[in-house]
Amino acid sequence: MNLCLYTATFLPTIGGAELVLHTLASALVAQGHAVTVLAPRVHRADNRVEAPYRLRRYQRPSSKRFGVRQILLYLLHEYWRRPFDVLHCHGAYPPAYVGATLKRLLNIPMVVRPHGSDILPGEFVRANANLEQRLTQALAAADLIIAQSQFLTREMQTLGVPASKIRLIPNGVHVAEFQPVQSTPPLPYPYILAMGRFGPKKGFDVLLHAFTSVAAEDPSIHLVLAGTGKALAAYTALVRQHHLQDRVHFVGVVEGGVKIQLYQHCLFFVCPSRREPFATVNLEALAAGRPIVATAVGGNLDVVSEGGNGFLIPPDDPDALATRMLTLLKDPGLRASMGRLSLDFARRYDWQVIFPLFTAVFEDALACHRDRRR
Repeated sequence: MNLCLYTATFLPTIGGAELVLHTLASALVAQGHAVTVLAPRVHRADNRVEAPYRLRRYQRPSSKRFGVRQILLYLLHEYWRRPFDVLHCHGAYPPAYVGATLKRLLNIPMVVRPHGSDILPGEFVRANANLEQRLTQALAAADLIIAQSQFLTREMQTLGVPASKIRLIPNGVHVAEFQPVQSTPPLPYPYILAMGRFGPKKGFDVLLHAFTSVAAEDPSIHLVLAGTGKALAAYTALVRQHHLQDRVHFVGVVEGGVKIQLYQHCLFFVCPSRREPFATVNLEALAAGRPIVATAVGGNLDVVSEGGNGFLIPPDDPDALATRMLTLLKDPGLRASMGRLSLDFARRYDWQVIFPLFTAVFEDALACHRDRRR
């Protein structure tokens, strides 16, 4: 198949959505498909990406309200240069909204994969009545829609998407990259790991408050936070306020072998999100055989089994988080048994299992489209 993967966010921006799309596009090429990724140009950054697929950049509109359909010109240009069989919109708004117009003009099948925040109540799109209407129109126009989690499946159904159009395909992880465990720890102290963008939704402020209690009870343990974002200054101020500068370490964005080693040697992983459609970082922790303490929200419920491979706690509850962290710190045997279950669980999400699900959706969308044209 010839496929166009159209997204509103991509490398060099680092995040779960961007890495999933890059991994998917690369795998599709390896399977013999022709793939074009149409992605926004990131201002003041090196936009080159070493990849086997065609990458074409467009100028991002200055507003999510006005002028978003100007990207239609880029899509039409790419179609005329290299006609594609299926348009895969990586995002419900604006990609699927723009894609719906292209589908109507060219009569081609469209598959949509919402990121999560683009369809959640209270987020920017759903908080604006006009944009929410555009969102629902875009989802209605899609031939098939991919949900990353059971939570997102239910959320799309509240937006009027029939269950028959939804396909559950979670993010994946290359389990083999995280095994076997490297023998040399990357840091000279025992540590708890958390990773993600620093902002209110990820709940790292809750984790820092919880860690003040943990640090008081266990003077040997450290906390490593990997990532960056607008809340970094507030987090570092909070650390100074509690005099934990020597115990909390901000290591920035980590990739490749450094990231893998951090996962492999942490005592356990924490995902304290207030909202979490589906966190790739959780899959990486599973693949490294680490227990997870996560909030009982969104996609966390799909990958963390309470008392099995980790613990689930209420969001915005630093006391509950501290209690569960201390439980794991005090019980190495529990950490080991939970870690084994994590690795077993990770194999369900290996990319070798997930890739064929995407291909099947593209083939189904193409077949349904052909049937309707007869």
